[in-house]
Amino acid sequence: MADISDFEKQEIHRYLKWDDKKLFRELDRYYGASSPGGQRASYRFRGRGRVWFTELLPKLQAFVCDEWNYQAKKDDPEIQGKDALITALGVALSPLVQRNPFPTGVQVPAYLVAAILVNSDLDQLCGEAGN
Repeated sequence: MADISDFEKQEIHRYLKWDDKKLFRELDRYYGASSPGGQRASYRFRGRGRVWFTELLPKLQAFVCDEWNYQAKKDDPEIQGKDALITALGVALSPLVQRNPFPTGVQVPAYLVAAILVNSDLDQLCGEAGN
């Protein structure tokens, strides 16, 4: 498994406890913090993280299902368990997420994106990709 910081491990463990709604609120929080003045997420930013994610979803799906080849990796003992899967996927997704920041230019944590994808069921995501 990838060598990640204690902070990243804590973030991943936090994400594991959250449902989709809370994960997307966290995306909104990052979006709000990236606005001029570093404002916190409020009603003005609600849903903007989901919009960004939805626009990026075709690229994420192609990467996870085709380039990363989730179907071949899903039985790998090193990525059994959601925490290990989020960690491995987050490391793999980092370059893609870095190339696609929020419109404000702020980077989104790759582990947060990975947690949303894992939470939404990678089998279903990749099944729809034709794999």
